[in-house]
Amino acid sequence: MARVHQQAAVIAYRIHKERVEVALVTTSRGKGWIVPKGSVDHGERPRDAAIREAEEEAGLRGVVARKPLGRYVHVKGNGLRRVDVYLMRVTNVREHWLEDKFRRRRWMRIPSATACLRHELQQFIHNLEGLIELDS
Repeated sequence: MARVHQQAAVIAYRIHKERVEVALVTTSRGKGWIVPKGSVDHGERPRDAAIREAEEEAGLRGVVARKPLGRYVHVKGNGLRRVDVYLMRVTNVREHWLEDKFRRRRWMRIPSATACLRHELQQFIHNLEGLIELDS
């Protein structure tokens, strides 16, 4: 039986010109766009891992929901990845961050962000506008 590896992802958003925008970053190899995501360290809570990944991979800080939006599972290599997905309203955008030498960050409106992401994440992005009040 394949080992299940726990990961956490964060969908970071802001309201810009009365529209929801999502922050995506390039993969570590620069070949596509993803949301910040990574492994949950031993003894770490998934929410805390999501917060850490947002800062390390995208230079973003903000208010993260207490409970995940949901979860998805995908296969990578010879193992399964169970990913808890959290929502974060961005309050601080750093000009320089830990991984800025090999990752780019881009703000995208929901349709563009959805088109860039793997199928498992598209449902979370697609439903985002219904979850967010535009006056926040």
